[in-house]
Amino acid sequence: MKIAVLSGTSRAGNNTLRLAKAIARLHRNKNHEVEVVDFQHYDIPFFNGPPLDENNPTSFQKNLLTSWADADLVYILSPEYNWLITPELSNMCNHYSGANHAHLYDNKVFAFGGVSSGIGGRLPTMQLSSVFEKLIFYLNKQSVCSPNKFESHYTPQELDEDGNFIQESGFDQRLQNFVDYSTQLCIRFKQ
Repeated sequence: MKIAVLSGTSRAGNNTLRLAKAIARLHRNKNHEVEVVDFQHYDIPFFNGPPLDENNPTSFQKNLLTSWADADLVYILSPEYNWLITPELSNMCNHYSGANHAHLYDNKVFAFGGVSSGIGGRLPTMQLSSVFEKLIFYLNKQSVCSPNKFESHYTPQELDEDGNFIQESGFDQRLQNFVDYSTQLCIRFKQ
């Protein structure tokens, strides 16, 4: 199984990358091929600005598109910024939502995680799920958005910078259950 984990914020030292690394580690323990796309290298121009040069993507853009296209299971992670997804993810969805990128929404399972340094993370998962469900339908593709959304509460107290669990709090079991559920959903969908 091929996995892409989109760590959807360009903020330096962000907590979202901690969750991305933890998810990647849990999948590597299952011998899955995993690519983490770190949005700290994000360079997609604003949607209302100059168009993307589709023939000459930057290394970040190429990595994003290749990882996403090759994946069977795509995790999209966003911190909760004032009850919204990040501008980077919103802009990404605007740029990569037309017929030229329809293949990105075909024959995949999408799973969503919201990240918070306190209690939070639910709203970004719901927003992302709504957007991706609509894009899959609009582009007439066959994919599934997982109904199981992960809320990463108190992330810096639960995960270190390398995505390792810090304490015994139940967080590790909740994350393992989320990864197991996403994996099983992907297996069933891809049969």
